[in-house]
Amino acid sequence: MKQIWPDIPILLMATNNSSLEKLDMDSPDLAAIDRVFVWNGYSKLFVGMIKYVEDLRNVQADTLAGRVRVILLIEDSVRFYSRFLPVLYKVVLKQTQTLIEEEKVTETYKLLSIRARPKILLASSYEEAQELFDTYEGNLLAVITDLRFPRRGVYDEEAGFDFLAMAKARIPDLSILVQSSEQAIRQKAYAMGASFADKNSESLEMELATFLQENLGFGAFRFCLPDGTELNRARNMKEFIDILHVLPPESLAYHAERNHFSAWLMARGEILMAKVLRPYRISDFPGLQAMRDFIVKILDNVRKEKSRGILPNFDESMMREENYVSRLVDGSVGGKGRGIIFIRSLLENLEFSRYIKGIDIKIPRTAFIGIDEFEVFLETNNLWTSSFYGPQTGELRRTFVSIPLSRPLVAKLKHFLAATTKPLAVRSSGLFEDMLMVPFSGIYDTYIIPNNHPDPEVRLNQLCDAVRLIFASLFSSEARSYFEMTGYNLEEERMAVVIQELVGSTRGDYYYPHVSGVAQSYNYYPISYSKPEDGLCVSALGLGTWVVGGGASHRFSPRYPKLDMVPPDQLLDNTQRNFHALDLRRSMPELLAGEMASLAELPINAASKDRKFSYLVSTWDAQDLRFVPGDSGKGTKVVDLANILKYDALPFAEAISMILDVGARSMGTPVEIEYALNLDEPSGLPALYVLQLKPLINQQDRVDVDLESLDRQSCFIYSDKAMGNGRFDDIRDILWVDPESFDRSRTVEMAGEIEELNTLLRAEGRRYVLIGPGRWGTRDRWLGIPVTFAQISRSRVIVEADLEDFVVESSLGSHFFHNVTSMNIGYLKVAKTDEGFVDWGWLRSMPCARRTAHCRWTRLDSPVEVLMDGRTSKAALLKRGGEKQAAEPWMERLD
Repeated sequence: MKQIWPDIPILLMATNNSSLEKLDMDSPDLAAIDRVFVWNGYSKLFVGMIKYVEDLRNVQADTLAGRVRVILLIEDSVRFYSRFLPVLYKVVLKQTQTLIEEEKVTETYKLLSIRARPKILLASSYEEAQELFDTYEGNLLAVITDLRFPRRGVYDEEAGFDFLAMAKARIPDLSILVQSSEQAIRQKAYAMGASFADKNSESLEMELATFLQENLGFGAFRFCLPDGTELNRARNMKEFIDILHVLPPESLAYHAERNHFSAWLMARGEILMAKVLRPYRISDFPGLQAMRDFIVKILDNVRKEKSRGILPNFDESMMREENYVSRLVDGSVGGKGRGIIFIRSLLENLEFSRYIKGIDIKIPRTAFIGIDEFEVFLETNNLWTSSFYGPQTGELRRTFVSIPLSRPLVAKLKHFLAATTKPLAVRSSGLFEDMLMVPFSGIYDTYIIPNNHPDPEVRLNQLCDAVRLIFASLFSSEARSYFEMTGYNLEEERMAVVIQELVGSTRGDYYYPHVSGVAQSYNYYPISYSKPEDGLCVSALGLGTWVVGGGASHRFSPRYPKLDMVPPDQLLDNTQRNFHALDLRRSMPELLAGEMASLAELPINAASKDRKFSYLVSTWDAQDLRFVPGDSGKGTKVVDLANILKYDALPFAEAISMILDVGARSMGTPVEIEYALNLDEPSGLPALYVLQLKPLINQQDRVDVDLESLDRQSCFIYSDKAMGNGRFDDIRDILWVDPESFDRSRTVEMAGEIEELNTLLRAEGRRYVLIGPGRWGTRDRWLGIPVTFAQISRSRVIVEADLEDFVVESSLGSHFFHNVTSMNIGYLKVAKTDEGFVDWGWLRSMPCARRTAHCRWTRLDSPVEVLMDGRTSKAALLKRGGEKQAAEPWMERLD
């Protein structure tokens, strides 16, 4: 067998000691045997034999690549190493498992730690031991040696002590255990700086464990005074650092002189850090405090490296670190979570500060609740069936809030709250959220809690309520409608939760960032010399709920921030007039009231006392008919970030552009980010926080549609700002808001009327074209009709049309917009300044199936034909399937 497979290890196990004695170890018959063992009734001998082979085969690669430590066992007695080797493996594996549990590491790190356990190498002669010592000297953790074993082919009575002397001369602080059945040599072993164990002891396993704990750092670190008085113990890195900060100088010096710190790090697998620390002596530092600071810095680096590239379990002491993310519960962290981890990876691997000066780029401190908690919550409380088919949203939310979360999660949330006093954003992160083709944007809930109640239990209950309400949001009518339209099954979705510190600063009774918004690496409607690849940024003062809800915001190209995207008169009409802020006076918000329970909507001038307000606004000079950057003067204020974008107060646009470019290149597709900019940071530098990153819907599959040769008189709608692609002619229903009855103060009522008509069409299984003034889906009712997706779930084409006295920018950047476009629902913008039009007169002449106070439902005898050209962003809806008709005298063009 050895001739056929020379690399196959072959071990021989004698059945008992008698059989072993009959073996002639020098016989040619045993030449193919790599190692002989003897059965001793101990079942773990098989494990020891297998581990012995594994370590022998892997030690060279593992010590080079992974800096794995080595324990050298010198023993020539088959009977003894057959007993000792499995005991040694048992103790080492047990100690390694204990270290893993104490450090609270991730599953990935646990596997790596187990694989990086010390390798145990067995030598049966002086020469073999010397060769292994020379090869792995830099990785040696300990030597366990017999007293007598062969040297130069004969038994040497002093071989063990000679090897001990050599090893101590080369590595003075190396831990060595002499094991022998002769008690008389105990004192000599001690005198030479080694430990001693009796081979025949009944408590050999316990003595071995004690040796590993006390000498190799496997156990708790015992902080002592020079006289041996124990001061404290550290079971893990956190406790070690905490104690090190207050350790008396004499104890610090005692351990440093003996390399106890590096030995402890070595045992925990921190080989590189141990090697960095080990050469230093007290004399290398100007004082003990400098040495203490150096050691603490080394250990901080250890913990940072542990969390680099992985999602670590929550560690309260790490919350002071920038960009800290952690896991509170196992399981997938969902789509939003994946995006945040992707951002963190970019920040770890690219030093943005090297390329952009004057601004910090960060992510908020974040904790994830994996989907395991959601599954346990529903399964333990039998909520799956009742959630799918049970009560309506309000009652379901109350049911969820009344049920406790798991005790382990509540305990971790308590520790999380103890580590932060900032307001918190509690966000959904479903498995399907932020997918490439179906983003599920804004379908689930987000809650912002002030986290400022004086009673910690009240703060904890608020956070638990927010988590439970996010679980409940999966079963809302909005979510159900969205699942119905996408073709996904609600039963397949699972919910993770993201908890982030809210970006911003306290300003009086309110808390908000200076700027927040969304940015895209691809701009569907570029202007002037900008290109689609230059991207688009949508910004607003205050919390980002304003932007994603469709509120009036400032738009600019990150590549060309000085380029005006709208003329001054439109900027005056469409500027942001209000903003969202967290109301700190609502220390006990009623979260059941909805996502806005803790927020206040304030006029822009409420932020005017902020010393950075001049960075954010310009003032209209009516005399010179121009905007003056800043807030001086009495003219109308517009939020345009002029001092930042046009006069380079800080490299905000440059930072956004770089993040988008790196994100898109790294993900291989256009991306969108949500961000918050805070100008008042403890560091003194403004900070741009990237809150979320996700792929941007960019339809690649195109259907050839020729609109250039189209006779526009055959159209009742034409738009050169459209999204979507394809040709279809199966729609006979049109829901439209009549311009003659439109009243911008009644838009909430209009949303209810649209919902009523949508319900009727849904019951018939019919799709329709939806036409109306301003923005669809906005939260600002003065900018359009504030419908939710569930209220227009049967729409196939959505048209936003300007009126003569009502001109509003399109909905780019809102969650509503992304969900509509992701399902290839046609989106058309008919702007007053463009070539587009809506033939309102033709619509009025068509049969009316139903009419409400503000809306009409038109049903045609034959379907309209819809043409959408995704390459040119143009679209047209043809009258009665393309029948050419003469232009009517009452056809209203927008020019």
